[in-house]
Amino acid sequence: MPLTEKPLSLKVNAALFDVDGTIIISQPALAAMWQDFGKDKPYFDADHVTKISHGWRTYDAIAKFAPDFANHEYVAKLEGSIPEKFGQHAIEVPGAVKLCNSFNELPKEKWAVATSGTKEMATKWFELLKIKRPSNFITAADVEHGKPDPEPYLKGRNGLGYPINKEDPSKSKVVVFEDAPAGVAAGQAAGCKIIGVATTFDVEFLKGKGCDIIVKDHRSIRVGGYDAKTDEVELIFDDYLYAKDDLLKW
Repeated sequence: MPLTEKPLSLKVNAALFDVDGTIIISQPALAAMWQDFGKDKPYFDADHVTKISHGWRTYDAIAKFAPDFANHEYVAKLEGSIPEKFGQHAIEVPGAVKLCNSFNELPKEKWAVATSGTKEMATKWFELLKIKRPSNFITAADVEHGKPDPEPYLKGRNGLGYPINKEDPSKSKVVVFEDAPAGVAAGQAAGCKIIGVATTFDVEFLKGKGCDIIVKDHRSIRVGGYDAKTDEVELIFDDYLYAKDDLLKW
């Protein structure tokens, strides 16, 4: 049976955030970009690509469905134009700005970003939302293998100084905030607990993917503070849609 007691307190060493669908709901903007990209390419099914590629790097989607355009410089320029050209379609995931700024206010950097988007696009989303980027800001060009490969989240936790500790997992407790199957799989493979954000997929779908706790958005989450003795940040979930029973045994 899932946990029912609320609020729920979870103490972690670090948190890793996806961006699209987790901090900003950019899917409508990305869908508009794919429609624009495909308007002069009869072979390119923009609706199909939009449906299946959430959580992918744009480069990987283009390499699969329009390989003649699989050029890193071209893709970076394409993505970098999205906030200006289609940003009117994007909105903050409720509570994301407040939560990210709470992490920025901690005396020690305890969060990182690992997104499938390019640096150009992700940076502009953060500027749009007025969130200061963490120094560990991993984007598409920083990894050889994108999600669902664990490389982005492994780089995130390693960059913060919390690599996987197989001998004592309690000494390296890292959570991932994710909304998409590719990212959930990447976070799990990187040894992290998954906080599923039900912006793109519903609760039952995210449960099926193995998320450890699921929230509607970030309004129900607070940063309780940082304990220097244990090197832990407290995350308080005033409400949630689902939580695994073993979550507190971590």
